[in-house]
Amino acid sequence: MKTVDLAVIGAGYWGRKVAEEYLQLAKVDSNFNLAHVCDLKEANLKNCADSLNLDPDKLCSDYEAVLKSPDIDAVHICTPNETHYQIGLQALKNGKNVLMEKPLALSGKDGWNLCSVAEDRHLCLQVGHIYRFSNALKKVRALIDDGCFGKLYYLKLQWTTWMPSPLGRDIIFDLGPHPIDILNFLLDKWPSKVSCVGKAYRRPSLEEVAYFYLDFGENLMSVVELSWLHPGKTRELTIMGSQRAATVDCLRQRIHVFEDNSGRDYDVEVLENNTIFDEIHHFVTSIRDESNHKNPGRVGASLVSVLESLRTSLREERPVKVGIEH
Repeated sequence: MKTVDLAVIGAGYWGRKVAEEYLQLAKVDSNFNLAHVCDLKEANLKNCADSLNLDPDKLCSDYEAVLKSPDIDAVHICTPNETHYQIGLQALKNGKNVLMEKPLALSGKDGWNLCSVAEDRHLCLQVGHIYRFSNALKKVRALIDDGCFGKLYYLKLQWTTWMPSPLGRDIIFDLGPHPIDILNFLLDKWPSKVSCVGKAYRRPSLEEVAYFYLDFGENLMSVVELSWLHPGKTRELTIMGSQRAATVDCLRQRIHVFEDNSGRDYDVEVLENNTIFDEIHHFVTSIRDESNHKNPGRVGASLVSVLESLRTSLREERPVKVGIEH
């Protein structure tokens, strides 16, 4: 079995969680090694050292040296959104397989360029769409494919929480990728037309609340609510069909089905899984077997194109047709 040496780039809140899962992977895969955790901030590296009990030689601030090292096979990039394209491109050009946290880039052009570079060099490029690995959502997709809901009418996603607004980020690109990716995962297609409204409340610009309308054709639509001002934390999907409806708690992986007009409702059994671990395990497996890709870079680039269309709709105050470049 091919040995894989990997570095995590970015050791903030999410990077630490990711590094912890890679350490767990190393315990069950003797041919995998978490070689480095990189961050420009010494405080983040110290937090990793203290919380994960990492050896000092695994911590570094010079991520560019890591990207150039012939000993590193892959990187998992957990840096701020605006750095994704630059660091991802450097990694690919240095021959590294890449798992990029969402979004893949901040423009469709950049996203598709990363895909082209990866394909030209026969490298694995994946995106951190962790809900593709949720047992609950995999079950929902199977129910849709089996015709459980009859003809699908619409899907609604509420992706809300209260939190301080991240500096320099709008909610469309920061919180929007997961709901859009879930829709693509369940329906196996992208919307043909989108509309978006949004507002900033605690700062002069950069939206903190947004609502998406997505038209998938054939009388199928979806509505998405995003908010950083809503009390509590909700990650919920509702599916309405001609025969049944369901609500899905995407955090707790719970599915509740409602029979049409019968008054009967019931839970669907789901074995809750660790989506982060399953995602990184899949990435390492994909490096060893190039045909085994469930979340390829092209999905991430297409998703960025949808987000760009939503931004255009918001700016121009009109519905926008979605163009997927490739």
